[in-house]
Amino acid sequence: MLLLLREQDAHGYQLAQLMEENSDGLLTVKTASLYPILYRLVDTGCISCKETHVDSSRDGTVRRSARVRIIYHLEAPGELRLQELMHEHKMFIQGFDAILSRTKGE
Repeated sequence: MLLLLREQDAHGYQLAQLMEENSDGLLTVKTASLYPILYRLVDTGCISCKETHVDSSRDGTVRRSARVRIIYHLEAPGELRLQELMHEHKMFIQGFDAILSRTKGE
């Protein structure tokens, strides 16, 4: 999520779609799992959120809807956490590759 929000602000459903698209369909997130993660990221200050009204244009005229969409934005602590996670991922892959290279001959 943090990496996706580094690229652009997005609402929850959009983040789920971006995750699926950017992973070639390998990663899918259900709404029931997505929003608790987003709420936790907001609570820890990694991301912020703002409400926007959804504009509708059924008959060609744009009018403000009562429907509200929450847009998420990456904050500085989230960028730092993203850097930490990317480093942890790199170390994990290096460790896993080391194990694989030692066990190939077995």
